[in-house]
Amino acid sequence: MKKLRIVQGGIENGDKAFIEKAAAKGKNSASWIAPKESLPGDDVVVYIGSYGFFATATINSMAKPREDWPNRYGAALKNFKLIEPAISLSTIQRYIPELTWVNYPRSVTTPSDEIANKIRSLILKRRKSGLPDYDDESIEEANIDELRKIALMRSSSSLSKQKRTAIYRARSLAIKRYVLHRANGVCEFCNEAAPFYKSDGTAYLEPHHTTRVADEGPDHPSHVIGLCPNCHRRAHYSDDAKSFNEQLKKILRSQLEPA
Repeated sequence: MKKLRIVQGGIENGDKAFIEKAAAKGKNSASWIAPKESLPGDDVVVYIGSYGFFATATINSMAKPREDWPNRYGAALKNFKLIEPAISLSTIQRYIPELTWVNYPRSVTTPSDEIANKIRSLILKRRKSGLPDYDDESIEEANIDELRKIALMRSSSSLSKQKRTAIYRARSLAIKRYVLHRANGVCEFCNEAAPFYKSDGTAYLEPHHTTRVADEGPDHPSHVIGLCPNCHRRAHYSDDAKSFNEQLKKILRSQLEPA
C-alpha cells in the first residue's frame, strides 16, 4: 500500500503560487522538503498555512539530503492537483481528531495507514462536493477559500424553506467573514490599518455593501468591501456618499474581487 506523506508550503516564499501554476500547467518540482523515508509513487498532501490541505501530488524521486537545509530531505514532486476549496485546519481537526499532526509544531510527517485513509477520504469528499461545511461554527473557523465558496452558494426553489433559509444565513455570514479575511486588517479604501483590535485579537473593520442584488440571497462578495469605521460612515452619511460608493465599486471591480 502506498504511503501518504504530509508536506508543507508557504505563501510569501512562492510555494502557493508555484503549486497553482504547476496544477494548471502540469509542472513538477525538482525538490520539496519531505520525510526521509519518502519513495517514488507515494501520495502527498501539501499543507499551506492559513489555507490547510491545499493540494495533492506524487513523490517522483528518492528523498535526498538538502544541501541548503541541514537535517532536511527533499524529493521531487509531480502531478500537482488543487483541493478546491482548500480544507481548513479546523475541518481536519473536526473529521480526523486523532491526527495529532494538527497540533504545533506541524512539520513533514507520515501518518499511519488508518489515518492516511481518513485523509484521502476527506479530500475525496471535498473534491466530489466542492463545498465545505456551512454551519455557524464551521464558517467561524473557515479559511478564505471555503468562505468564498459558501458566499457563492445558490439555493434552489426545489429546496425546502428551511434549507433555503440555512443557505441564505450561511452566505450572509460567509460573505462578511470573507471580506474581512480579504482586507487582512487594512481598510480597502484608505489603506490604513484597522483602528483597534477586538477582544479575540482580530482587527476591527466593517463590511460595507455597495450594491444589493435580488438573487434569493445576500450580496456577491464583489459588492462588499472592508472599511475602517470612518470610511464606512462616509459611505452612508457624507454629502458625497453616492460618488464615494461609486469609487468603492470601482476598487472592487479593478483591484479586489473578480465578478
